Formats: sequence, C-alpha cells, structure tokens
Amino acid sequence: MQAITTLIALLALAHSALAGVYITSPVAGTVATGGQVLNVSWADDGNTPTVASVGPCTVDLYTGSMTQQTKLQNLAASVDVSKTSSISATIDPTVGQSGNYYFVRFTSLGLKDATNSAYYYEAFSAKFTINSMTGTFSASVLAELAANSTTSSTTAASASKTSAVASASSSSKASGSVAAAAASTSKSAALPQLAAPGLLAALVGIAGWIAL
Repeated sequence: MQAITTLIALLALAHSALAGVYITSPVAGTVATGGQVLNVSWADDGNTPTVASVGPCTVDLYTGSMTQQTKLQNLAASVDVSKTSSISATIDPTVGQSGNYYFVRFTSLGLKDATNSAYYYEAFSAKFTINSMTGTFSASVLAELAANSTTSSTTAASASKTSAVASASSSSKASGSVAAAAASTSKSAALPQLAAPGLLAALVGIAGWIAL
C-alpha cells in the first residue's frame, strides 16, 4: 500500500513538474561549479498551463526532498518565462557542500497551483551536481537528504524483491497468467525509480531527488 501511495505521489508531482515550464538545463547529468555561472533554460511543453499563464517567476537554487525543500540561493527575483527562455547566475559556493544535492525551482509570482490554490505554480529541474562548494549543510538539511536516501533505498529494495519473485515464478514455469501478474507487479514496483532522477529526465527532475 505504501508503495502505491508513493507511486501516486510521484506521478502527481511529475505532472506538476512537466506541465507548462519544461526545464531543459540543468539536467540530471549537469556538473556545475561553485563560484561559476550556472545556465538555466526552459521551454513551453505545450501543456496547460502555458508559459504565458505562468508568467513572472522567482528562480531559486534548492536542496532537499519531495516533501521538504530548502532554498539556498535566489538566481532571479522575477523573470517572465513567456518572454525569455534562459537566465544565468553565479553560484554562491558558500550555500552548501559539493555533491549531487541540488535542483532549480521555478515559483510563479501570480499563478496558483491548479490542484491547490493555497500554493503558487512550481516547476523543478532534475537534481544535479555542484562541485567546488565551500559551505556545509545544516542539521535540518542533512535530515532532509537522509530521508530522501532512505526512501530511495526502500523503493529499490521493494523493486529488487519483486523482481526476484517474478524470476522464481518464471524458472518454475508458472502459468502464463501468474507470470503476467508477476511481471506487472515488478513493473509497478520499479516505476518510482524510473520516475526518480530524472524527476524530476524531466521527472527529470523531481523524482530525481528520490533516487533525486
């Protein structure tokens, strides 16, 4: 049941991350350098809301997990995503430590989230690496990252166990219907991982945080 709940949450988050502003850089394979310029670019993915509806956004560097996120640095206070498709900002090396901990978040300054009007529309990049950082994370941020790691390990273990069951069924020449059910279960258990780093490729980003 928990795996199903996690999957639903990932899919809902993926939809939010992919609708409207599609972040094309940074991506999961990006390796940036503290003290140097980070290029952030995006496009309209053709879904609702359009970038014209999203309008002006604050663009920030974050770390954390799907449920808990910590803002580290503002990269742009107000940029209209419908009028430009990229920004550049110098990474402050003191905001964190080197590693695969970071993602960029867009937050609309005017458009509310379609599913929860208490929040503004958000879009996320994939989690990516920044090296040559000179700062350290606080205890609360480290706890967020540890929770992220625990979630990833639990999901991976679940997928591995299910895959092993499916293999055993196959080797014992289970009936076609049983084998099909096992394969379906294995696929479902693996989905959170596939959705992850990438968030999210374009979960790319988000769930990337979980694997993120």
